[in-house]
Amino acid sequence: MSGALSLKPSYYEALKRLTIELVGVKLGSDHAFLVETRLSALARKEGFDNLSEMIDELFSRGQTRLAIHVVTSLLERATGFFEDRAGFEALGDIVLPDLHPLYRGGTLRILSYGCSSGQEVYSAAILADKLSDVLPNMKIELTGVDYPSEALERARAGRFTHFEVQRGLPIRRLIEYFDRDGEDWVVKQSLRDKITFLDHNLLTDIGKLGTYQIVLFRGQFGQFTQTARNKILRGLNRLVCANGYLILGCHESLDDSNFWFKPISGAPGCYKKRAKQAPMSNPVPHNEYTNHSRAH
Repeated sequence: MSGALSLKPSYYEALKRLTIELVGVKLGSDHAFLVETRLSALARKEGFDNLSEMIDELFSRGQTRLAIHVVTSLLERATGFFEDRAGFEALGDIVLPDLHPLYRGGTLRILSYGCSSGQEVYSAAILADKLSDVLPNMKIELTGVDYPSEALERARAGRFTHFEVQRGLPIRRLIEYFDRDGEDWVVKQSLRDKITFLDHNLLTDIGKLGTYQIVLFRGQFGQFTQTARNKILRGLNRLVCANGYLILGCHESLDDSNFWFKPISGAPGCYKKRAKQAPMSNPVPHNEYTNHSRAH
């Protein structure tokens, strides 16, 4: 452990146990450095003189609110617009066209489960808007859920730095869906109105979230313990409607624990929930957006 690190070694192990207990995530071998860099800023925001003082407070009084803020700061992950593009291609070329006959004239609901700072759900909203002429007369509602955190507050605000929007957004999409505000870019209100953001502990009962035709849970599988992973998958099974879809990261799979989801051929990480009735399908040709997305 580097001499620059300020916390007692026992505190790193205690924080590691706390993270497993609260959210089912096991911090990696570099957790000591991660604790120092991420929690020092939180300590200043919470009004502590230094990081050690905040951690002393956390473990001496066991404050639930502070514990949640500490853990979510440790778990915050960097996300980009249209990250893992093959997943968005599956969403635009396979999933939405397949569901369109079932929900034409009605509403289709998409959930970004573990939405972090919101780039994933905003990307899905942009894609759905670009496909509205190809898949007409189908209202799409989007929801992003994650632990209460600064990242989720940034998602609600829809405000991103120039560096963040450069990662994954073609310039024409940036101009079409964002307004410049000083050095930042803010998602246009018309797009933000289509998305609801909710605080939610991913390991708690998810019944109040309702059901969705599409659930995105991408790039997060590996961080959870096997016990937490099984609990989340049981919950996701309840969230996804019959004939609905669960989309993981392109390099993630359910393995033998399929929880009633069937993999989609040619779309890694994409699963359809099994149902008694035969699924309705009406594929359309590759759309303009996803056909050209790799070029940007």
